[in-house]
Amino acid sequence: MQSTAWSRIDPFWTVWSGDDPSWIRLKATADQVDIFSAEYLEQERHNLGEVDFKREYLGIPETDKASPFTWELYDQAITAHNPLVPPGPAFVPQQPQS
Repeated sequence: MQSTAWSRIDPFWTVWSGDDPSWIRLKATADQVDIFSAEYLEQERHNLGEVDFKREYLGIPETDKASPFTWELYDQAITAHNPLVPPGPAFVPQQPQS
């Protein structure tokens, strides 16, 4: 998996910040290599804005554009749960009285 994390809750950031030893994490940011001139980086910072610049060039995702819902909440919402008690009279639709 190779990418720039969009937010701190997307799968790329989750893997990057996790402690799973099966992943190899390599980091190369624009401030660590001599590919971009300082003038170019300042122009990109100005054009993109601070949040997008940090994400794209420094690998630092921000949370301001992220969903307020975590992956854990999403998993809970899509997981089928079994009732803790067996169905009983309270779960049976009421029949109209005649």
